[in-house]
Amino acid sequence: MKAILVVFTVAGGMLTLIILIDFIMGTDPSTLLWKALNPFRVMEAAEYIIIFLFALMFSLKLLQAFLKKRRQRNSEAN
Repeated sequence: MKAILVVFTVAGGMLTLIILIDFIMGTDPSTLLWKALNPFRVMEAAEYIIIFLFALMFSLKLLQAFLKKRRQRNSEAN
């Protein structure tokens, strides 16, 4: 759970930083969010697959760690 919170916090912080830098540079406020999210709209299919695989691998490792801790707690309780 902590890892997921850290990932979302870092992602939100980076998105905020991108928007603030664009705002300081004088970008029109109506296009700030569009410019921040634009790189995801120009990605190719292979790049989407790689991002999906990284996210899947991260999720599986989290699930594996969770299940391992759960099994250890159950074995200690018995």
